[in-house]
Amino acid sequence: MNTVSSRVPSPIGQIDVAMRDTNLNVMHIISDLDIAGAQEVVRTLAEYLWASGRCRPVVCTFRDGPLRPLIEQTGIAVEVLPQRRYSIVAFPLFVVDMIRIWRLLAGLIKKYEIDVVQTHLLGALDFLVLMLRYGTVLRAVLWTVHNVDFLPAIPHWLLKPKRLVYQILYRLTARLVDGFIAVSDEVRESMIRQIGPIRSSIITINNGVDLRRYGCPVNKADVCQSLGIEVNSCLVVTIGRLTKQKGYPYLIAAALKVTSRYPNTHFLLIGDGELKEALQQQVQQAGLAKHIHFLGQRQDVPALLMAADIFVLPSLWEGLSMALLEAMASGKPIVATAVSGTIQVMDHSKTGLIVPSEDALALADAIIQLLSDPLLAQTMGQAAKRQVEAQYSAHEQAKSHVALYQRVVAHSNKP
Repeated sequence: MNTVSSRVPSPIGQIDVAMRDTNLNVMHIISDLDIAGAQEVVRTLAEYLWASGRCRPVVCTFRDGPLRPLIEQTGIAVEVLPQRRYSIVAFPLFVVDMIRIWRLLAGLIKKYEIDVVQTHLLGALDFLVLMLRYGTVLRAVLWTVHNVDFLPAIPHWLLKPKRLVYQILYRLTARLVDGFIAVSDEVRESMIRQIGPIRSSIITINNGVDLRRYGCPVNKADVCQSLGIEVNSCLVVTIGRLTKQKGYPYLIAAALKVTSRYPNTHFLLIGDGELKEALQQQVQQAGLAKHIHFLGQRQDVPALLMAADIFVLPSLWEGLSMALLEAMASGKPIVATAVSGTIQVMDHSKTGLIVPSEDALALADAIIQLLSDPLLAQTMGQAAKRQVEAQYSAHEQAKSHVALYQRVVAHSNKP
């Protein structure tokens, strides 16, 4: 499948490296570098921290992915460490495994003279990272929470007891963490409910989008042709991992009503995940194979968004969706469910339409409303773009992080 590129120069290129004041070395540790929301946060944040001239970021991960070369091409170092080998069930081997990972991370802290470690999506390894405060020159540890349901995913039969254990661990270790970063106000409130009285330790720093990457004009006909779709089609785009959280079964059900009203509508699902086969079966059973396209992970998302007529986010829960911010930055009208994060960003009937979650009929009606009124859709898209530019830029996100790093390091008892 052909792709359409709409990449723009990195903001890094505008900074004179010789003039940098890199007085803080920050390591972002994330579970993987697949194309997904939190991973895009790390990529964009690292680039803008580097461009700020106040930090030298390093990215560390336990599973390589397509974002690694995109990060490295800006001059930011990326370290890929071996993944965990054993679960806590194999306790002796688990302990050996944790010691191995600790030594590898400690070696990176020494190599790059890291001042601050910020974690993303690490689950149990968050607790291991805390131990890096001892025996290294590390001055601060920050945990980032990207979702309202942030406790690790656990098999159903272990759900209640193991999640309770995690809650207890978070409460016991919270005082050792130098700060928690919530990506939205709703995530912050969820952390307080689930962890306990840590309000003073949490700061909300909203996700920010790289405005340079989105909104560049593309030829919609070229995009349609590259996908094998008729050039006069209406394109409804959604982005996210094919998981329960994203609510795709409801979008597929909604597509049946939308395509019966507007047969030239095509739904582009960008992303991959464990529910792909089940969702494809649902599409086949609904007779929608010609209308719903599973595009997998893509590196031409800005072009696909610019070619879209509508962006849909049918999630059951969220933190603060990067895909939503990217679509708004592209000037697209939004149809989204009334979940945390989304309702913080969107203004119903101004930047798009908000519908109840798990309601395929409401989802379909909202999409049909925008398809039937192109002027309304265009007006909402323009309002969405202004909203993101004013409040959710990557520049402001990086600026807030730098201020936090300086604050926690100033309170550190290490020189």
